[in-house]
Amino acid sequence: MIAREDFSIDALVRKMKKPEIGAIVTFLGVVRGEGGIKGLEVEVYREMAEEELEKLEREALEKFDIEAVEIVHREGSLKVGENIVVILVGAKHRKDAFRACEYLINELKGRVPIWKKELK
Repeated sequence: MIAREDFSIDALVRKMKKPEIGAIVTFLGVVRGEGGIKGLEVEVYREMAEEELEKLEREALEKFDIEAVEIVHREGSLKVGENIVVILVGAKHRKDAFRACEYLINELKGRVPIWKKELK
């Protein structure tokens, strides 16, 4: 999902918890302020990005032994310390959840049409 507003990691985790899920692995990307950066302008080709994120979620569910996936990426002007992206992966066992989460962030970076411009 692409979102303008910030997301609640707690709410996303609560939504993912189910009896069959024994591990939830979370990746959270935030705006860092090194090198004089004051924020980011995140531009998204929304229609194509949403489609690619859904495709990535389906791929991860097929490729790894996991039960659930949730990806939320922000767009717009973000300040240092604000959330950019969150990926949650729920699985019976942690190893599968970690592997899937790493796969998802790596694929997202290479495939989803999202551009970030540093604001100084």
